[in-house]
Formats: sequence, structure tokens, C-alpha cells
Amino acid sequence: MKNKHYPRMIAIIICSFCMVSQMSAQQFSTKFGKVTDDEVSMTTYAPDTAANAVILFKNGTTMYDLLANDFKITYVVETKIKVLKSEGTEYANIQIPYYSNERNPQTKEIVSQIEAIAYNMENGQVVKTKMKKEYIFRERLSDKYMQVKFSIPSVKAGTVIEYKYKIQSDFYYQLKDWEIQDEIPVMSSNYDITIPEYFKFNFEMRGASSIKTDRKEVPMSLSAGGQVIRCNASNITFQANDIPALKGDDYIWCPDDYKSQIIFELSALDFGAGGYRSFTTSWEKIDELLLEDEDFGKLLKMKNPLQDEMNALNISSLSTDQKIAVLFRFLKSKISWNEKYGLYGMDIKKSIKSGTANNAELNFILISMLREAGIRAYPVVLSRRNLGIIPYTHPSINKINTFVVGIENSDSTRVYLDGSVEDGFINTLPPVLLTDRARIISTTKGDKWVDLSAIGRNIFRSTINATIDSEGNIKGDRSISAMGQNAANYRSHFKAAKDSTEYIEKREEKFDIKMLSYSQEGMRAFSPEVKESFTFTKASSASGDFLYINPIIFAHIDENPFIQEKRQLPVDFSYPYSVRMANVFIIPEGYQIEELPKSQMLKMDNKGGDCTYRVVGSGNRIQVSYVFNIYRTLFTSEEYPMLKNFWGAISDKSSEMIVLKKTAQ
Repeated sequence: MKNKHYPRMIAIIICSFCMVSQMSAQQFSTKFGKVTDDEVSMTTYAPDTAANAVILFKNGTTMYDLLANDFKITYVVETKIKVLKSEGTEYANIQIPYYSNERNPQTKEIVSQIEAIAYNMENGQVVKTKMKKEYIFRERLSDKYMQVKFSIPSVKAGTVIEYKYKIQSDFYYQLKDWEIQDEIPVMSSNYDITIPEYFKFNFEMRGASSIKTDRKEVPMSLSAGGQVIRCNASNITFQANDIPALKGDDYIWCPDDYKSQIIFELSALDFGAGGYRSFTTSWEKIDELLLEDEDFGKLLKMKNPLQDEMNALNISSLSTDQKIAVLFRFLKSKISWNEKYGLYGMDIKKSIKSGTANNAELNFILISMLREAGIRAYPVVLSRRNLGIIPYTHPSINKINTFVVGIENSDSTRVYLDGSVEDGFINTLPPVLLTDRARIISTTKGDKWVDLSAIGRNIFRSTINATIDSEGNIKGDRSISAMGQNAANYRSHFKAAKDSTEYIEKREEKFDIKMLSYSQEGMRAFSPEVKESFTFTKASSASGDFLYINPIIFAHIDENPFIQEKRQLPVDFSYPYSVRMANVFIIPEGYQIEELPKSQMLKMDNKGGDCTYRVVGSGNRIQVSYVFNIYRTLFTSEEYPMLKNFWGAISDKSSEMIVLKKTAQ
């Protein structure tokens, strides 16, 4: 029998073939300064029609030079972008970070030879607009980094932009990574690097993209002191085409961890005749480097700078937990966090005098205070979650960017604190620090790796006792207890409001209720728990003899955020947590239970999470129990369908109604 869908299938295949053929027939140039009519007239990118812009090419060249008898690295980067929609004009705003240490200006990077051009089709002609030098700005990002900023003019939907720049770096032993993938599609990525035989680099290709690699030995000439040095070199090229966009969202901390990219690591320097030096390192060696550093290890030995004032606190009779809390509150009353993270301490005296410091400086002082109080404390170094994962197998001090304080409790358990804690408590760190890879820096033996992703108990409990009147109006009392990260979230929202009146109004608007009374405990305290109680009213639906009541009232999940069919990136929650709600309703006289939502238990595989929803009615009383647990923070892209179905089922369940029917008189 002839398949009735056959003509449609043939049409789809022909259409797809035509789209690919059209892309192939279009003329694209990978040379800087050459733009084709097809590039300027291009209106969409067939493999990703939703893209706001597409990188037509990104070319990189890296070479070693000898200047002033020292090696330098020169990077040249050329990029061409087609702006497809007005939202894509943001890609005309360019930032180029580079190393420029205020304290050590001898070792640096220099950004130069910046060119940028915009191409537009006007009256059938390609009009070229070159960026003027006055559009280029430099600004300091930190004590170690600057950045060049420029915005290419005359950019709109349809514009082709291209720009190039050169970076000359003194860091001949450290090659920059080459990023192949971006948050918009990339049609062509090409990287060419030539490395003299003296430098032994390993490289790693990450990501899902197919990357063509070619390596060959070539002669190289270097000039030193008027003499020409001839040596061999490795020329390596990397080439990739049609790389899909990889854009982050609220459910991934660092999309760069999953980008297609080339990562280089120096293994050795070999100048022959005994001039060999291995750069293969270990985490134990990095521990030693940090302990010997004057801006890190030296500060771990400093005398408590707040000793006299601390002695007046009279904490000797307190428990260890109480001492930790008292000392932290005292420290934060003297020095506030400046909202910056760091690994090293610069000037502790200056921080105390100014009353503000980064988290590292606060942590160095906290360690000195704890040790003076007889409490063992030490730094636990890490990479913030939005800056990437620390690699176990490729030790590098450059992958570490801050630390928290590990504290030995009286029962030999370990707890954690950080100077950036504003709304949390002991073991309730800001989520950006809750990495599963952190390392203790101390001279003691044993395993130094620790997991900070699930150090606290993050529990939310809610109970409601409510009555329903004959009009379907609900009046109830709600009591809340929030611990750990849940308490921190409550404090954050409470402090963000102008006053308690505004906070209450926002809660009323969010849940469509009216609060009749309100009280709270712990909203501004350094404590493990926040409590909240209020009386509320809420209207429900009524139709004829029926009342329709949503028994959840304050939904934990009211919609499914996971609506994509597929997902490239994993889903990375901030922390594991539990939600427990118990609601009791007294139905009005003259009504009976017509229908109740069915009880259900949902469970994810591999101990990902579960949710139990129970509704039981007896006489004039309805009891609702809702228990939700998320046990893991990371779910792979392969687990995404499971996660999507789990969240969708809970969302659907949260919208089901109790139906009450008026009894015959």
C-alpha cells in the first residue's frame, strides 16, 4: 500500500537539501577585510533560524618571538560576525581583558593594532564604516587586570562586523585557551599556533564539536642579541565548522566548562645541555606554593589584629559553635564585605582602617581570631562555580580564585564560613561557593579534597490550618520554618524590601492573598533559622452548587521551567533542599467532598529527587501533605527528559482542585 505521508516526506527532504545547498552556494570569505555580497545580504542562518547573530569566522594565530633577549608570545585574533536581528547588535560591543599588574608592571600584556569595520548594504551598494580610535577605551578591572572596550559604530540588523587585535604577552610559559564554541553559532573556527622546540606543551580538546587537527614540524628563526637562532618548531592547526550555539541560563553555573575549546598546559622547558625543567606539577606542590606566598601563607601566621577588642567579648565559657558565631558577628561588625572575592590578602591594616575588605582578607582575620580562641581553622581553596571547575588531573594555581574557612568543631566535625556571608550562617555559604571540589591548605597529611555542595541542611517547613466558608473564601493561619539556604533566601528578600510593609505587599501579590496579621523571627539575625507566621484570606472559585479549592495555596512549583525538547548543557541546581507542607482545611457546613486530587508519589532515577503528594478527606476535614526532596545538584543532559517530566508532573499536580458540593437541604 502506498504510504499517504510519502509526498510530505519527500517535500521535507527536498526542502532540507535546498537549505543546505543554498548555504553551500553562498560565498563566504575567511579573510579579514574581505566581505562578500552574500554575507551582507544574508538574512538568516539555516542551521539555527532563531540566532540573533552568527560568527562567520574566528581566526587565531599564535607565534613565539625573542624580544630583548626574552621570549614573548604574540596572539592575533580576527573575528567576523553577521548581525541577523536587532538583538544581535550587542555583539558589536567588544571587551578584551589582559594582564596588567599594578604591583608588578614588569610582567604584562599589551593589546594593540585594533581594527574594526562595519559593512551595510545601502541602495544596492556595500558601505564600509571603519571604527575611529576615539571609540577605544581602557579600564581597570582589578589590581591585576585591565580591559580594552570598544563599540563598532553603524551596526544594525543586517550589518556584517569584523574586528582584529594583537596581544603581546610576557607569559611565554602559559598559552591562552582557544575557544571554538560561543553563545551564538560559529560557521568557521581556525587556529594556527607555532611552538619552538624548547617548549613542551600538552593540549586537550574539550566539548562535543568535531575538530580537525594537523601537526607538522617546521624550521624557525629567532633573533637574539644580533644573532639568529635556528630551531625546530611544531606548527599545529585546529579547524572546526558549523558549531552550534552554547548559551548559559539560570540552570548552569559556568557554560564555559562545556564549550568546545583547546586547552594548553606547559609540561617542560628543554634548552638542552642540562637546561631541562619540568613544569608538571601536583596539587601537593601547589599547596606548598600557597603556604610560602607572602600574600597567602604569611597571613596565616599573622597575629590577631583585633586581639584587644576580642578579649573583651568574654567567650571562654561558650561552646565552640557559640564562639564561632560570636567571633564572626564581631568581625562583620568591624569590617564589612566589599562584595569582591579574592584569593590573596593585600593590606590587612588598610582593610581594618577602612572598615571594608574582600572575602579573603576577612577570612585571614577570622582564621587568626579562631586560632587565638583555641579553635583549629584553615583555608579551603576553590574556584567559584561561575568561573569553572577545578580540574583534578591538571593541577593549576590559576584555576583557584578564592577560599573559605574550614573550622574543626568540638566533636571533630568540620564546618565552613566565609567573609562574604551576609544572610547565611555556619555551613550556609553563598551558593556560588558551594562547589563539589575544594581543597584544604594545611601541612597535615591525608586527603585534602572536600565537597561543599551539600554541607548544610536546607529545609523549608510550612503548616496551614484553614477554614472554608460557603462562598469559597479561605481563612487560615500559616507557620513557616526555613533553615539553611531557605533561611538565607528569606532574609535576602526581606532585606531587599524598603520596609516590612513593602515585603508583605509583595507576598500578597505573589500568592494572591490578603494578610491580616504578620510576625517574623530571625530575619536580620546571624542564625540557622527564620520563622514566619501570618493570618491570611484567599478567595476561591465557586460555580452554582460547587466550590473549587486549590489545596496547595502556596505552590512550591506552579509551572515547569524545563520546556525545551532537548538540552545541550546539564542542569546545575544551587544546592539540595527539602520542602515539607502540611495543610488542614475545615469545609463549610452544608457542603460535602465531591472530588479530591489523587495522591501520588513521583521519583527520579539515580536518587535525583522525589515528591509525595497526599490528600485525605474525612467528614468535614481535609488533610494535605506535600514532601519534596532534591538530593543531587547536577543532572546531565541525558537526564534532562527525566527532570522535565518530574517537574511537569509536580506542576500539573499543584493545579488540581478539591471540589466541594452543596448538599440538598
